[in-house]
Amino acid sequence: MIDLKTVYVTAYTRWRFGREESVCAHWRSHPGSVQLLLL
Repeated sequence: MIDLKTVYVTAYTRWRFGREESVCAHWRSHPGSVQLLLL
């Protein structure tokens, strides 16, 4: 059973340190007070 304080993150591609990297789908802890900004 998955803790309700975890969230599922889908796979995505991001730029980090000037390089492109692929991030696998995974479970992570809830971001808490971090606000998601949609541009």
